[in-house]
Amino acid sequence: MSGNDVFSAEEALFPEAVDAMMSPLREIVRDIFASPGKGLRSELLILCAGGKEAKNSSPKLSSLALGVEVLHLATLVHDDLLDQGEQRRGRPSVWKKWGVKTAVLVGDYLFATAYRLLNNNCGQKSMERVNYLLREMVAGELAEEMDKFCLITINRYLERIEKKTARFFQIICELGGAFAALPGEVCAELGAFGREIGIAYQLFDDWQDVARDGKTGGKPVFQDLKNGVLTLPLLLISDQPGFNEVLAEVKAEGKVQPKHRRQIRQWLAAQQTAEEIARLIEKYRRQAKARLTGLDLPQGPFLLDYTDRFLPRK
Repeated sequence: MSGNDVFSAEEALFPEAVDAMMSPLREIVRDIFASPGKGLRSELLILCAGGKEAKNSSPKLSSLALGVEVLHLATLVHDDLLDQGEQRRGRPSVWKKWGVKTAVLVGDYLFATAYRLLNNNCGQKSMERVNYLLREMVAGELAEEMDKFCLITINRYLERIEKKTARFFQIICELGGAFAALPGEVCAELGAFGREIGIAYQLFDDWQDVARDGKTGGKPVFQDLKNGVLTLPLLLISDQPGFNEVLAEVKAEGKVQPKHRRQIRQWLAAQQTAEEIARLIEKYRRQAKARLTGLDLPQGPFLLDYTDRFLPRK
């Protein structure tokens, strides 16, 4: 089962008739949804709620899953603008193609639409968790902004990615469990499961930023360093002679030169950082699986399968 099938619900995105003034917005949103990604978050929510059968028997679950993906897309539109990321999923980002003001407005519309979809299909307690999620994501992003070009502790880094990324996975697992009317303690364990795989996901994404060749589409490489965000791979090599000089040059020039990339990759190889990151990802993957032990859920095998395949292994 894939989460991609939630992207066909255009009526949910534009429930009222679209007049001529709204037509450009519809065109831009259609363009965004032309490359919707893998639907990892919506798939996870559906699995926690009972799986494909539950989705097929409940339009509300489909709308809830769509709300989760629209919320994720809203964050991407704004993130790309703030980080000046020119590509997303191999296509021009919204601000690059349509302009800065348009990206702000479209991101705002997607946030509002996501909130409507979630609010219409969640109970009060679930919406309290959604509100908590939004606060946590903002706190994580602000912490990242305050930490720009600063050497931080690994614990600080992990706390930051828990708020800005892992909390999303945690809350959607809780929403799925609540939708299935599972007991509160079970929903909490599902949330803990989601948090573990969310941390693993961000570790993988941060490693890809320094490891990809940058020629196969998707996002450009070394965007984090360019924006002053010191991720775990960079923190692990920050004690290398010359690292502070590279950091100062990137900050002064506003870009990562080829010589910087070569030097950083030499340090990463010498420190065997790829192996260390891979071990850490597997640690969180194992911890996620352990959270499912003893719950005896019918969807348990599907969640375990999801945990094995949502991130590639070396």
